[in-house]
Amino acid sequence: MEVNRVKNQFYSYFLSPSFNSENSSTMKLAKIIVFCFPLTIGGISRVWGGESDILKLPTTGNRLRDSTSAQLLLPIETSASKDTQLPLYKLSEGGETGGVEYSLTPLQLFPLEPMTVETANMLPRQAVYTTYGTHIYNLFGGVPGIGLQVYNGSIDWGIADNFQAGLALSFFDDILGERIGGRPTNFGFFSLAGRGKYRFVREENYDLAVVASLEWLKITSENRLFNGGISSRQTNTAAISIQVPYTYKFNENTQWHIVGGLNVFPETINNGGDFYGTFFNLGTGVSIRLHERFGLFADVNMPIGPGHNSVDANGRLERNAVWSAGFNYLHSPGVAIDLSVTNRLGTTAATRLLAFPPGGGNVALGLNVRYTPDIFTEYPSSFASTPPPPLTERDKQLLFDGITLTTAETLRKGTFFVDTGLRPNFNIQVAYGMSDDAQLEFIGQQLSDSKKPIGNSFKFGGATKLRFLNQARGDAFSFSIRGAFLEASEGDSDGVGAFSAEGSFSYSPTSQLALFLNPKGGFFGNNRLVGLGLGVNFQLLPGLQFLGEVTPMLSNDATVWAIGARYFPSNGNLGIGLYGTNAAASGNIGSMITRKNNDFSVGVNFMWLFGD
Repeated sequence: MEVNRVKNQFYSYFLSPSFNSENSSTMKLAKIIVFCFPLTIGGISRVWGGESDILKLPTTGNRLRDSTSAQLLLPIETSASKDTQLPLYKLSEGGETGGVEYSLTPLQLFPLEPMTVETANMLPRQAVYTTYGTHIYNLFGGVPGIGLQVYNGSIDWGIADNFQAGLALSFFDDILGERIGGRPTNFGFFSLAGRGKYRFVREENYDLAVVASLEWLKITSENRLFNGGISSRQTNTAAISIQVPYTYKFNENTQWHIVGGLNVFPETINNGGDFYGTFFNLGTGVSIRLHERFGLFADVNMPIGPGHNSVDANGRLERNAVWSAGFNYLHSPGVAIDLSVTNRLGTTAATRLLAFPPGGGNVALGLNVRYTPDIFTEYPSSFASTPPPPLTERDKQLLFDGITLTTAETLRKGTFFVDTGLRPNFNIQVAYGMSDDAQLEFIGQQLSDSKKPIGNSFKFGGATKLRFLNQARGDAFSFSIRGAFLEASEGDSDGVGAFSAEGSFSYSPTSQLALFLNPKGGFFGNNRLVGLGLGVNFQLLPGLQFLGEVTPMLSNDATVWAIGARYFPSNGNLGIGLYGTNAAASGNIGSMITRKNNDFSVGVNFMWLFGD
């Protein structure tokens, strides 16, 4: 049975010799914590579904993920179409062969879907599909700070051949870029949506489905924007969206989508303020895969009435087209990046049919990550044709960022690390390898007092790092890009969030020496920071390394510096560091800001690596 095969692969993964006995239980617990929700639903899908219909990629040999042994990966011929399967490989080690199967990820099965129209594409049974990102209005001026950010996230899973379900989240809270009724107006929304999709027609070149969404909405408004008065009010309410998408497949790389739907919002909220009401919509879009790893999409959705989907600068309801267009890049088999423009409000089924106020005339720049974790199936960890080389103890040490600089290296797929500093300010970084070259991070950080108007509250956020060059695979050096955001925790008086973006170059001329080049930029309020970090990491003795870092600031700010030492025992998975720096914090925006009097502090941090 397929279920037994998947279960056996699941157990063999965690119990394989490549995980030492000390870390295996920790890894199992950590993965369950990160993906506990989809794992629960996955259990339901096993009862519901039976065998998976995910396309399989048979290979022979022991597990390719085992990076602790030197293995030879040889391509062999396959009769399967190269358009539906990845290359077939034979893994040879000591004359013994075994069996393992890889699957195409949902990101490889069809062109990636547009933003404002539903499609009739379905996830394979047992597949899990997640997204997270933001689209930003007034990015290049018009409001204080770096723009108006709408955040989003979602998770879907294939329960049966023709049924999938999921959750979506979207939220915004800020002063709008244009006045409403002549007054600066704060507007906020929070939407949590449960949704299901059922495909009731499945033909060779077209599909037809129905999508239903029930959403909890929290709306905060003032100045007669969705409000019967001037003072700020907040309402909890609900919305329903029912969409019927039709997807026509010209070929495996080009799809055309048509959708019609009904959307139900309250007629009034917040003490009599006019709200969107009930309206029908009609939309269309295209998604095109230009190459195995590159694609385009564009779509538009029109409200028909009788309700509305937009509001003008005087608070009057109206109807406007909602649209998006963009480019997507498949960085790894299970990780894709979207860069888009749009005028939509949110990303849930109902809120993505609403125009951003006022009028829907503003255009946002969006950045979105699509990720398909291989919880129930086995996906390739990269597009490389050979397995990654085994990690040495030194390699493991260099997976951790420096004190104020970011390494170009990324975690292996499915592994975790935790880096936490206890003094002088508490900070924590939890990173997870989405693929061998893509890393997701959760961040908590408190900044020291500085002369910058960013405050010293504890901030939460996240980051994504993508590696494009890898010295261990024969490139001249390693190169990654990383983007991060931090938001002030609720109730903090400073309320200042921040973005940072950086490029990371790492080069190891010898096994003991690593050099770093780290151009970076930071953005918060009306402040723009630009720096060029330089660093060195030298291993004097096995496990003992010394770090030196300096970041001259090109934005006429004070130079940031740091020195320190780290020690990792022989297994390389647990380390401790001692450092001194004049930075307001280690990493992210704090690594570009000096302490208030440009003095220095002494800190200590602990590092744990879980997995290979």
